[in-house]
Amino acid sequence: MKPLKLLETSDSPEVTLDKDRGRFEFYGKIMPENPKEFFEPILEWLREYQNQAINETNAIFKLDYFNTAASKKLLEILSILQAIHKSGKNVTINWYYHSIDEDMLESGETFSEIIHVPFKFIPY
Repeated sequence: MKPLKLLETSDSPEVTLDKDRGRFEFYGKIMPENPKEFFEPILEWLREYQNQAINETNAIFKLDYFNTAASKKLLEILSILQAIHKSGKNVTINWYYHSIDEDMLESGETFSEIIHVPFKFIPY
């Protein structure tokens, strides 16, 4: 599988999905005009990865903001990671948040309650 790399724009995050490294990165703001269109290649890539996941997968979310529509798509991403975890692979979610951004921390905590995958909360 080739890595998937999307560059950051004013309304979408930088995304890097790299199977060989088992590393998925999401940086920036997520508020695309058409969430389905933006997230579909990401979700397709992750579904393919799910069938050939390596033993150790690390997902990094360092988000400044995401809207409600994006939160639903983030939940889909996290659900795929949960399925990988349930298959016996090691999956860790690294949830970064500004130390003064309680809303982003709470969002991560809510996701961690829904998705039973190890979460690490990392202030910066």
